Amino acid sequence: MKLATLSVLSDREVEDIHEASLDVLERAGVRIRDSEMLRFLGMHGLRADGDEQVVRIPRSAVDDALAAAPAAFPVYDREGAFLYELGRGRPRIAAGHNAVFWVDSDTGETRRSTVADVEVFARICGQLEAIDMIGVPVMPHDVPDPRWTLLHAVRAVARNSRKPVFFSTDSPEVNRAVMRMLASVYPGDIQREPYGISQLSPTSPLSWEPGVLDALVDTVKAGTPVAILPEPNAGISAPYTLAGLLIVSNAEWLSGLVMAQLVRPGAPVMYANSWTTTDMRSGAACVGSTETTICRIAGAQLARHYRVPSHTTAPNSDNHAHDEQNAWEKAFSVLCAAAAGNDLIVNCGMFATGLTCSHEQLVMDEEMAAMSLRISGGIAVTDDTMATRLIVDEGPNGDGYLTSDHTLRWLRSTEYLMPRVSVRGAPAAWVAARSKDTYQLARERARDLAARPAPPLGAERAARLDEILGRYGSTPSPPGGTLRE
Repeated sequence: MKLATLSVLSDREVEDIHEASLDVLERAGVRIRDSEMLRFLGMHGLRADGDEQVVRIPRSAVDDALAAAPAAFPVYDREGAFLYELGRGRPRIAAGHNAVFWVDSDTGETRRSTVADVEVFARICGQLEAIDMIGVPVMPHDVPDPRWTLLHAVRAVARNSRKPVFFSTDSPEVNRAVMRMLASVYPGDIQREPYGISQLSPTSPLSWEPGVLDALVDTVKAGTPVAILPEPNAGISAPYTLAGLLIVSNAEWLSGLVMAQLVRPGAPVMYANSWTTTDMRSGAACVGSTETTICRIAGAQLARHYRVPSHTTAPNSDNHAHDEQNAWEKAFSVLCAAAAGNDLIVNCGMFATGLTCSHEQLVMDEEMAAMSLRISGGIAVTDDTMATRLIVDEGPNGDGYLTSDHTLRWLRSTEYLMPRVSVRGAPAAWVAARSKDTYQLARERARDLAARPAPPLGAERAARLDEILGRYGSTPSPPGGTLRE
């Protein structure tokens, strides 16, 4: 059987957090810093205070939104092939996203990121078995106009991998342009066959900015799944206690869900979370802390309670080096995220509180994620795996296991996870192989994968990508849709 799904909340505690979130939404409400959205919500019966820009959301509106939201949605690759459904309890792993700096593979120095880094990152991701989706890893610095840096990164991902794309921005113009770029290379009906997921975030505590609201409307109308990701910081923009942190985040997510379902009932929405705790000694925001990992488990439980797909971040670390702390924070975060049943786990390749990426970290994180998925998969107990007949036939002191048909049949199965860069074997063999550590082996593997050609996109689709990038990068963005359309 599979590993028992991790939980940190009882059914009663999940219900308590839900009820407290409803109380917050009804009594405190959420600030909506957009007059058009305020009018729209008022037209749908929500109490909207135009002077304070605050909307109180009743229980009935939350219930209606939860009833309308789908429990799962499909994901397709760049060529229109169905890949999987998110929301079915099988964790999927994504690399990236939205870091700033890069560790140079040649010098080992941390520097500003480039478009070329994203191109190589996407090419490596395309060949890593445990990576199911590519989050845009960084906002590259070497672009002509920094307003459109995400477009350069998305083009680099789309041109160098077939895997679906996870992206985020607080700009409606950029969000709209990214969706058009993805549609320009997709051969099918992208409104019904999602090739990308847009992540959008409220401003904690309990506030939504105009640009994000415009992007939310555009995304939902376009049929693109949206990961609504609150980012409250314990002790700063939410209570310091974990239960209080959960309630602020949960209330913010529910408010986003209500708006999305009012704009388009049945819109695919993910229960996303990126818990942040605070080291009160230094004021540092932490994403790799023990407590954020506990919250990753709680988030998956809340998503199951609401019957919607879940997304969290992992493997995460707050350290700035590829060292033991980096490893243990990442291992705990990704194992718990997978074992809790989160549907999409995003952040492979990143460290330093999400500020820095490296190709080596990507390779190591992919192996860590594969290990977590294998542990979560548990032990298959069938007549064949129990091998009772083989054990009886061999009897005491049997020496035929190594060459048995049973061993040969299971040798290349999923029963065992074959390491990519983990060091195994006798010390003498390791020394003979120049005593390379895991980071050195990851660097070699990254270089090998990066040297392989990207899957061809074709001249016509590549030209469409370039045309959209040129249009948005040099002229004002076309106007977006409105709530009245």
